[in-house]
Amino acid sequence: MASSVRTQVGYNTAKRRALEALARVPDRWWTVEDWAHASGIAPKRRMYTYALRLASYDLVARAAISGRVIYRITPEGLARLEWLRVNSAARFTPK
Repeated sequence: MASSVRTQVGYNTAKRRALEALARVPDRWWTVEDWAHASGIAPKRRMYTYALRLASYDLVARAAISGRVIYRITPEGLARLEWLRVNSAARFTPK
């Protein structure tokens, strides 16, 4: 039987990549297309759904300008990114 210990590889990978892209220029508002390109998340349609999820966690701020939805990282997002960086090698043991 396989080991009961799983690494979190992949579990927070997309979140970390998305937040790191926004954290490079924290005061900039990003379109989903630019954000997807900067973070390397493909296809772009995946980024639209993921952006809404991160906004629901208050990790990114969401606004609309001229009919376009834009995002930028929040202080909570920066704190979560720091936590992800520190705990990137953490392990998860299911009960």
